[in-house]
Amino acid sequence: MDRYPRSNGSIVERANTGIQAYMAQVYGWMFCGLLLTGAVAWYAAQTRIPYILATNSIALIGLIVAQFALVFVISGMVNRLSGAVATGLFMLYSVLTGITFSSIFLIYTGESIFGTFIVAAGMFGAMSAYGYVTKRDLTGIGSMLFMALIGLVLASLVN
Repeated sequence: MDRYPRSNGSIVERANTGIQAYMAQVYGWMFCGLLLTGAVAWYAAQTRIPYILATNSIALIGLIVAQFALVFVISGMVNRLSGAVATGLFMLYSVLTGITFSSIFLIYTGESIFGTFIVAAGMFGAMSAYGYVTKRDLTGIGSMLFMALIGLVLASLVN
């Protein structure tokens, strides 16, 4: 008679369910951050901010240094920050990134930027949905996707 079953199936299933719920939250927050970044970039592009960043290198460097400093603060204190503070700092980072990206509107049209954003968001969403539905680890196809990215960049340069 075997008192201790050797199958850990239910433990693994509970762990996988917890990981899936956690990853769904992570993707939700990333979606919110990207949405905020895009909205801030679009709004800032309607003001003089892109021109200030394009003509004042000290302002641009200061903004980039602030972003890096915020990344180091968040990374260094990730285990000590409350959820509300971490969320606030992440949203602040998204706002700073949006301000930095607002200068892209000086070079490219709104339609081009919107199309690129939709393609990137669509790829992110599609791969997330694929991994969530099939419950497959997508790290194995990373090298294949990187090769596809290089091919697309080269094809766009040739055309």
